Amino acid sequence: MTDQETVITVVRQQVAGMIAGDLATLRQLISLQARFVHLTGAVQSRDEWLHQLELGRLHYFTSRERAVHARVGTDQATVTLKSELDARIYGFRNRWPLTTQTTLARVGGQWLITGAKTSMN
Repeated sequence: MTDQETVITVVRQQVAGMIAGDLATLRQLISLQARFVHLTGAVQSRDEWLHQLELGRLHYFTSRERAVHARVGTDQATVTLKSELDARIYGFRNRWPLTTQTTLARVGGQWLITGAKTSMN
């Protein structure tokens, strides 16, 4: 598998983990230092975000991938994912057309998510 295919796979595994509520898998895929920027501009650490999932304040039902593109350097990568996300966020359920730019870094030969920024399409 090429690095480009690998980083796209990692992002798809993250999405699958979000939908399944699989916190163990998400912890493996996401760097402890990762930061997530939400639609509102709010920034959360990996553990803050996972805690919101654990509490049920963030609940992801489905995600329909519309397009995906990866740019890969030696030890850094960015995956841009356009999707339609069905989620309940702090009590409000909706289907959002989103673009998420996920950054990854190669750490010890493994690609880890280091951050993501989400915006409306």
